[in-house]
Amino acid sequence: MTPDQLVASSFDGYPAAARRFAVEHLSLLQRLPLVVCPSFLQQIQNLDTSFPAEKESLRWQCDSLQKLAPERYSALASPLAALSIPPSLQSLDWVHSPASFIPELTAYLWSSGQINQFRLAASALFASVPSREDTTHRLVFVMLGQGAQVESGKVLRKLSKQGVFFSSLKTDTAFQDIRRAIESHASKASAPYANWYVDGSVISDEIANKLPNTTAVSYTGLSKLRERVLERMQVALPSSSGGAEQIHTRLIGTSWRDVGASEITSDPVLQRFYTELFTESSGPQIFSTSFVQWAGRELIRRAQPQTLLLRYTPRQSHREMSEMFASVTPSSFDPQGSFRDAEMGAYYNWIEMNRIAAPGKLTFMAWVENKPFAVIVGAGTPAGTICATPMSITEALQNFG
Repeated sequence: MTPDQLVASSFDGYPAAARRFAVEHLSLLQRLPLVVCPSFLQQIQNLDTSFPAEKESLRWQCDSLQKLAPERYSALASPLAALSIPPSLQSLDWVHSPASFIPELTAYLWSSGQINQFRLAASALFASVPSREDTTHRLVFVMLGQGAQVESGKVLRKLSKQGVFFSSLKTDTAFQDIRRAIESHASKASAPYANWYVDGSVISDEIANKLPNTTAVSYTGLSKLRERVLERMQVALPSSSGGAEQIHTRLIGTSWRDVGASEITSDPVLQRFYTELFTESSGPQIFSTSFVQWAGRELIRRAQPQTLLLRYTPRQSHREMSEMFASVTPSSFDPQGSFRDAEMGAYYNWIEMNRIAAPGKLTFMAWVENKPFAVIVGAGTPAGTICATPMSITEALQNFG
């Protein structure tokens, strides 16, 4: 089957909202090349459990492509349509199972040497979609370094190049200052899923107490999901000669129902999101630092939060992979290694948030927990500078945020 053969009844098995959306954009879907159409269908299939930002983004993208002049669209789509797709792939049920089809397609594009051509052509197609106007101011806090030994000249070096490094921050009111800043910012953002707190251990009452309109999630709080995903990964290990690829294939077919996400939350959007934090990643199943970094990445990409707090905590020490898969209880923790992981994770979190934030509309602060070291990156911060003046986090944000 090819996209031009799609009709309204092709989507009869879709959820109601997804079916309406697909039929509304049927003329676009019929014109999309086979190498990109399933990606659209996968997003459409998941509309019922998507964040509002994802729904808005998909609609904007589809509406924009649908409005392109025929000549312009044809010029952009032709390189994608020219890619060779074997009949064996075309015969797969990519309409109802796009999530299974996409890895097969990707593998074929790699093996046939067409992946670079695909990437260039797909980038050109999506570059034709105009940016949406965005005046949202976003606030991000990253806490890291709990229990680690750190030195002033060897901490947050990558982020320091982007903003102001504080070497004498007052720590006695730090938790309260962060909570107040989040509370103030979140109170102005009442939209669902606009404000988030992610913790690598357990939710801190000192931080989370009375935070308005904020979704809080922790590594410990999702332990049931994580353990059930690990069990599914373990089943694939002994019998698999394909290694990570076989494990990934097994996890692709894992839904929130399979791991009992309804025991964690009654919200279907969160059920899917929490499940996919473990089924569409490598690392969060075992390491809390990977969980925080990945959760931040996915929230930024999918929910596009206005307020975000990411708290990295010590992860378990490295052991044999089979041992870490088999044991859900860490035998020891590695604060020092966790700090280095978190430093890099925080830097990536800044890069990712900077991509979606409008120019001059992002305040990003990373603080080494219970230490006087922090970095603020914002519209008015002079890059690569050091502030040695003692001040609280509240004062630092007022002066440089």
